[in-house]
Amino acid sequence: MPVTFKKCTLLTSLIFVSSLWTSNTVQALELDWHGQFRAETNWLFGWSSGQLLNNTSKPPADQGYNVPYNGNSPASFQNLFFRLDPRVLVNDNVTVYSDLWVGAPDNEFFGSDTSTPSGTTAGQFYSTSTGNATLSMHEFYAEIATDFGIVHVGRMPLNWGLGVVWNNMHDAFDRLPSTGDVVGLVTKFGAFKFMPAFVKYRLGSDLGGTYNGSSQYTGGTTNTTSDGWSGAADYTLGITYENTDEQMDAGLMFMRRLSGVNAEIINPLSGVGANTLSPGYSSYSYNIWDFYLKKKANIFTVAAEVPLVSGQIQGVNYSTVAVAVQTKAQINENWSVKFNFGQASGQSGVTSGQTPSTLTAFYFHPDYRPALIMFNYNLRSFSYNSTGASPYNNPLTDARYFSLGADYTIGKWDCGLNVITAAALQTADGVSGDSYFNTWDGYYHVQNVSGPAQGSNLGLEFDYNMAYQWDEAVRVGLGMGLLSQGNFYAFSNSATQNPLKSIFLTELNLSVKF
Repeated sequence: MPVTFKKCTLLTSLIFVSSLWTSNTVQALELDWHGQFRAETNWLFGWSSGQLLNNTSKPPADQGYNVPYNGNSPASFQNLFFRLDPRVLVNDNVTVYSDLWVGAPDNEFFGSDTSTPSGTTAGQFYSTSTGNATLSMHEFYAEIATDFGIVHVGRMPLNWGLGVVWNNMHDAFDRLPSTGDVVGLVTKFGAFKFMPAFVKYRLGSDLGGTYNGSSQYTGGTTNTTSDGWSGAADYTLGITYENTDEQMDAGLMFMRRLSGVNAEIINPLSGVGANTLSPGYSSYSYNIWDFYLKKKANIFTVAAEVPLVSGQIQGVNYSTVAVAVQTKAQINENWSVKFNFGQASGQSGVTSGQTPSTLTAFYFHPDYRPALIMFNYNLRSFSYNSTGASPYNNPLTDARYFSLGADYTIGKWDCGLNVITAAALQTADGVSGDSYFNTWDGYYHVQNVSGPAQGSNLGLEFDYNMAYQWDEAVRVGLGMGLLSQGNFYAFSNSATQNPLKSIFLTELNLSVKF
């Protein structure tokens, strides 16, 4: 949440000028606004497996968990991001919210002008440009108060529970916040709140139908359409219970998740074929029952989220479950101790010539990060990032983790130490001809050689955080992490295993909220 708010009339604002409203309306409106500027730098030592990229256009997809060495260690990159969140107060019943971005919170680097077209304007030694993508609108929606509840219409943030499925907490350094185009209602009856909504993520490739072939106008085939819907959307119903006397919150979010063949959403579990399972555009139809509970008793606070999933992806049964639990004991005003654990189901391997009968992998939202390194950085993207792959997109999947930590706060200083260990639930069996599911690229790959089975140990990590609140707006942070990789990452799908290394991280960041 913002530290402070500023108010000004829309007449004097430099945002949402007369192109949005007439001059007569401007006099009656107010604009509450807040936002954030942030900058950070990252250094990661020992991130590669020591094997060369071999002059390929990208790391081969069947090399297990090899992270190719690309001639530059440590990995070093800096992120620059600015968001502005104006809120237009139309009248007592109507408010319009928005979230404008300059840059990107996960992939806007110091010295990067990738959106600038090549030519005489690119690569100048005397300037760095943001190219053509100077401003984007991440959220814009209206909130309308009625006699039967609050109506929401527009592109709005999506958040639920601890953030395992939907995550948009606007934390100081969120990366990939959840949003959707929503028509929804929030209505309250005593301690209960009901939230039915329709959430649309993608329109798809066609306004009508699910076109499935190349265009006849570009030399492709004709008569390749099929019945069905082309978009991707959720039908949701959320129910929450809040009891301030008992210091308890509980809720259930039901999501009916649907997608057409051409929704153009890349699902990590899609496109089932002969002995393969690859990411791509595909249809899915499944339900998520997402349970949430938070309870406080004396110095103890316990919170949990448990999504249960069942349905189909591309005609194949999909059934999976995940759990995330956070516990905290506030010893005194300075010290607190926390113990967290969770699990995300993985996808089992298949024997030679077989295909999976059931899909079981669950991917946490990438902004749910129980560790600074292990479930945060996409290490393989360090070797090959010309496609714009986010270096921060490494969601927790196929893992069971436990973490123990302590936080200390005094004055303007916050310090925290966290220890986390994790193990994989599904691993390669080491039998030549069988297939294993690679959680990094979302493919089934045939095992090239017979050898020892893949280990399940993901590693042991030590994280340290320190932050100083300079004033009400400015916060400076330091993060350090040390990950001792487990034998899970030794698997290279070849006769030679990957060398296991310790990865050391240092990150510095600055956040200015207003």
